[in-house]
Amino acid sequence: NNATMGCTQSTQHDDISVTERVMGGRRGIDKSERIHSRSERAKLAAKRAQVLAQAAENPTEKTPPKLNAAGHLVAEEVARRISGFVQSKETVVGDVKSGNGEDLIHVRYAALTQRGYYPDDPHKENQDDYFICGTKFGAGEGDAFFAVFDGHGDKGHDCARFAKKRLPAILASKVKKQRAALNAKKIKAMTENNQEKPKNAFHPSSWPYLNEKEYEYACEQAHIQCNKEMHDNKKVKDFLSGTTAISVGFHAGRMTVSNVGDSRAVLGYRVGGVDLDGTPAEEEKKEISAEDDSELVDAAGAKYESGSIIAIPLSDDQTPYRRDERKRLEKAGARILTIDQLEGRKPIEENVEDFNLGVDIDEEGDMPRVYCKDHNYPGTAFSRSLGDFVAEDIGVNGEPEIVTKKVTRGDEILVIASDGVFEFLTNQRMIDICAACDDPLHACTKLLEASYEQWLNFELRTDDITCIVLFLQSGKADDVAEVTRIMNNATGERKIKTIASTSTHQL
Repeated sequence: NNATMGCTQSTQHDDISVTERVMGGRRGIDKSERIHSRSERAKLAAKRAQVLAQAAENPTEKTPPKLNAAGHLVAEEVARRISGFVQSKETVVGDVKSGNGEDLIHVRYAALTQRGYYPDDPHKENQDDYFICGTKFGAGEGDAFFAVFDGHGDKGHDCARFAKKRLPAILASKVKKQRAALNAKKIKAMTENNQEKPKNAFHPSSWPYLNEKEYEYACEQAHIQCNKEMHDNKKVKDFLSGTTAISVGFHAGRMTVSNVGDSRAVLGYRVGGVDLDGTPAEEEKKEISAEDDSELVDAAGAKYESGSIIAIPLSDDQTPYRRDERKRLEKAGARILTIDQLEGRKPIEENVEDFNLGVDIDEEGDMPRVYCKDHNYPGTAFSRSLGDFVAEDIGVNGEPEIVTKKVTRGDEILVIASDGVFEFLTNQRMIDICAACDDPLHACTKLLEASYEQWLNFELRTDDITCIVLFLQSGKADDVAEVTRIMNNATGERKIKTIASTSTHQL
């Protein structure tokens, strides 16, 4: 839902001439057009004055928001733009059928969203959206689903709302059907073996869980189907508009993260962990022989301090900054250029700089974008999305990248957010902010405040800012091998290794 930069929605999917004119110049979809020079700032100030003058001439139109001397929203205007939870909520997810308390995950959660401010479009609506189902998602007793959608383009708000409505519904339906089919197969086998069926054998609470691959497949197909439905829906104009989708589904004691675009999910993992009764897990390590021990270290080889909470990215931003995504897009026929390169201000180089999003902050702002081979559009700063019909032929598709992790003792904080949060905050900074809070709603509030402050430091405008924060509590022992695998698979923030054995045990 960052600035569309003139990317006006065409009324016809084949009106390429109109699209070419609209997308000419310093324009593109998603990410802000950073303003550095005095002339650019002067132009924006003139535009703001024009908006105010038009409002004065037409008192029936919406009143412009109140600004302070620096041209920023006053506190009361900022407060009006925030919506979401008024208090945190609680739920229990996990394997509720096992009868083992360690298989249950106690969750507290909250969500907030703040509408951005664009001086040249002060009444631009919030293009972010979120979805939360804290219990019985897809008829599963211990299932839940959390998602954030970040729309972009002239009709990005419509795309985000469509995805919010359809993606969870499609996934819930697929999971429910797969579990019902597994249950029917189980009952058939019991009948053939003359086994007595349990009570409520056909009730969803008795259905078998999906395994990791089955649930991931359901997530993948749900995104692909949602993308197709968006293209086919005549009420949703997704020619040059679309949305990101970052979601976390809880099923059978696992969390499965599905990502399309550049929104993000980050885990706050406590090294060492703590039992539900408050006993440090470190004491349990005494039962493990020293030669079987393994410790996590960062890329420089330094050990993480026991008890510290480290940020583990559960998703990788899908942008042309990623080498693998650039290759995939170029293979599909895309050009990867910055706006300065497109306009001839800088030479076109074969190798785009690799960027560790999540650790490094892109202060320059002229990020690589995706263009058709012979046209100066669509100019997307992401490499995957739901919608964006015109960009699909050059590789910008809705296929998600998926990561699954068993929820264990060390998993304490989970943040799902749009790039309004992450634009100027690193993953670790964001987790540190949450760790200093005693409640998820408090954490959401602090994230909004910190993100908004950073936007004002770098920009004359502010993006829409949305986050869901979950505080997790599980009694299940940590799995170092799994943590290592997830951290090593992250293309952005951390590349780590294990010392000594890679056997599974508590940290």
